[in-house]
Amino acid sequence: MTDFFKLIRYKNLLIIVLTMYLMRWCVIAPFLDTINLEMQFSEVLFLLLVVSTVFIAAAGYAINDYFDIKTDLTNHPESVIVGNKISRRWAMAINNILNFIGVLLGFYIAYKISLINLGFIFLFASGGLWFYSALYKRQLIIGNLIVAIFSALVPLLAVLFEIPLLNKIITPNRPPIESTVVSVIFLYVAGYAIFAFLTTLSREIIKDIEDLEGDNLVGRNTIPAYFGIKTSKIIVIVLLVVTILLLSIIYINFFQDFASLVYIFLLIVIPTVVSIYKIIKAKNKVDYHFVSKLLKLIMLFGLLFSVMLWFILD
Repeated sequence: MTDFFKLIRYKNLLIIVLTMYLMRWCVIAPFLDTINLEMQFSEVLFLLLVVSTVFIAAAGYAINDYFDIKTDLTNHPESVIVGNKISRRWAMAINNILNFIGVLLGFYIAYKISLINLGFIFLFASGGLWFYSALYKRQLIIGNLIVAIFSALVPLLAVLFEIPLLNKIITPNRPPIESTVVSVIFLYVAGYAIFAFLTTLSREIIKDIEDLEGDNLVGRNTIPAYFGIKTSKIIVIVLLVVTILLLSIIYINFFQDFASLVYIFLLIVIPTVVSIYKIIKAKNKVDYHFVSKLLKLIMLFGLLFSVMLWFILD
C-alpha cells in the first residue's frame, strides 16, 4: 500500500485538495459573504469535484512513471516503483481505473448542475496527461507547458463550477455590486492560477536541468537539452522576475495593507530572490534539486496567502 501511495504522489494530491478547498472557503465564500450571497455549488458536489480531480491527477502520476522507467533508472534509481515494486501491468490498470472513475464523476457533476459541457474538462485532462507522458514530454517546451497549464487549472476548477450557478441568480434586476463581486472572485482565483503556472513552469525547467543526463539517454528534447543549461537558467530567472513583478502589481492595486506586505515579501519574494541567486550559482544536481524544493515551498506559501485573504475579508 505504501508503494501505491508513492506511485500516485499522495503529497501532491493533498496539495490539490488543499488548493481547491482554500479557493472555495478563503476566496469564494468570503467575497460572497460581503454581498450576503451563499455558494450555489453544493458541498457534496464540490467534494466529488475534488475526488475527480485527485483521481485524474493520480492516474497521471501512475502513467508518467509507467513511461519513465528508463529515464528514472538513470536519474533517480532509488525511487523507481513501476517495474520494481509495482508491475507495469498494475500501473496501467491503476491509471485506467482512476481515469475512468475521475472522468465519470466529472460528467456526473456537470450533469447535476445542467452544464454537461464542463464534463469535457475532465476528459481533456485525462487524455492530456496520458499524451503528455507518452508523447509530449519528449517534445520541446510542450511538455512543460502542459504540466504548468494543468497546475493552473486546479484553482480555477473551484470557480468554473461556481460562477455559472451564481450567474443564474444574479439577474439584471439585482444590485450591480453582485456581478462586480463575482468578477472579482474570478480575478483573484485567476491570479492564483497565473502564479501556479509561472512557478510550476519554472520548476519543471529546473527539474529538466537536474534530469538532463537521463533525458539525453532517451532522446527527450527538453529545454536544457535543446538550448543548453545557461539559456535554461535565463528563462527560469525571467519567469521568476515576472512573478515578482506581478506580485508587486497585485499588492499595489488590491491590498496595500502591512500584513500582506510582510507575508508576500518574507515568504514569497525573498525565497524567490534566493532561488534566482541559487540558480545563477548552481553547478550540479544537488544545487538544482535544492532550487526545485525551494520553488515548491514558494508555491505552497503562495497558496497559503489565501488564508491571509480570508482574514482581510472577514
